Amino acid sequence: MLDHNIILIILQASSLTMTLGLALILFFSWFHQLDTSREYEQMRWLIMAALLLLALHYVLQIVFGFRAQGADVGALINMLFYAPAIYVFSYSFIRLAGRRSFQRRYIVVTSASLLFIAACFIVGYVHYGSLHMPAALYAMGACFFLSILFCFVYPTNEINRMRKLADDESDQLQVQYNLFLKTSSRILYATALLMAIGIYFTPMLLFVGTMTLIAMLFFVVSFIALGFNIGSVNQIISTEMDEVTEAGKETVVEEVKPSLTNDQKESISTLIADWKAQQGYGAANLNSSLLAARLNISKRLLVQYLREVEGKTFRVWLSDLRLEEAKQLIIAHPEYSNETIAEACGFSRSHLQVKFKESTGLTTNDWREAHTQT
Repeated sequence: MLDHNIILIILQASSLTMTLGLALILFFSWFHQLDTSREYEQMRWLIMAALLLLALHYVLQIVFGFRAQGADVGALINMLFYAPAIYVFSYSFIRLAGRRSFQRRYIVVTSASLLFIAACFIVGYVHYGSLHMPAALYAMGACFFLSILFCFVYPTNEINRMRKLADDESDQLQVQYNLFLKTSSRILYATALLMAIGIYFTPMLLFVGTMTLIAMLFFVVSFIALGFNIGSVNQIISTEMDEVTEAGKETVVEEVKPSLTNDQKESISTLIADWKAQQGYGAANLNSSLLAARLNISKRLLVQYLREVEGKTFRVWLSDLRLEEAKQLIIAHPEYSNETIAEACGFSRSHLQVKFKESTGLTTNDWREAHTQT
């Protein structure tokens, strides 16, 4: 039977290999992702830095055998490295789905937590003269656990708000964006909470450490997948995060939105009618920001018009519009294939079939036969 310390070294070596491998994957993916965003690229390098920090931690654990010196020493060293890494991973969600004022508050709280943990470690080491410092360990552990709870609870509403915004104001459900924000965040936070407990119990850490490696792998894969699909939500995100400088301070713009006047409604209606006549709805990856720019009006004005006049979100309105155009095109040209109809109206072939089934209960072919018989 393998010695307990040998098992620990194997786990630490595996963790070192995994973190270095994930950092390299993130680096090389940079050469293949051409249409991302400034926020996304900033997070790429921060996540790489967090992975390298964890790799350094595993090297130190292997070389100096901190965990072998006792569960308390292992937990102490774990917190010094896991805390900043977890904060950076969590910040990646907020950087992509949070207003700047929201981001600043997060940075202030997590920075204060890091300073407190570091101060406890320094004071404890000076007082006890060794890495066995029970009072400091309890204080650091309490701060570590509470800060992870903060990382889990604080971004929830902001993440949900941005997920809904991305769906409502784009032409299709933002699957990769939502997967990263929802699924990856939950897996990361659940693993971090387990880690906050598991670092005190070496047998439990063997299980939690394995789960952590799996969570990091899923996180990085989701992050890279998002990079290939983030172009369609970039404008929505950047518009929502627009800020102004007033009295030397950056603040989020909160616009008062009175009801549109009749003249405004008529003007926007005319612009949309001209855009429809030019078959602008056939453009791929259309979102509210792009359409507003093409109509030469603000996005907020467009969204407000759709809400007040059409009673719909942008995504529902555009999807309904495309569906009606597809129906008219099928009637006018029954010889057109489904692929031609879908491309002309801005749908993918599968999305066209789904919308027809939802709206009419029929497939496109059944609907064509029912409405083009002579």
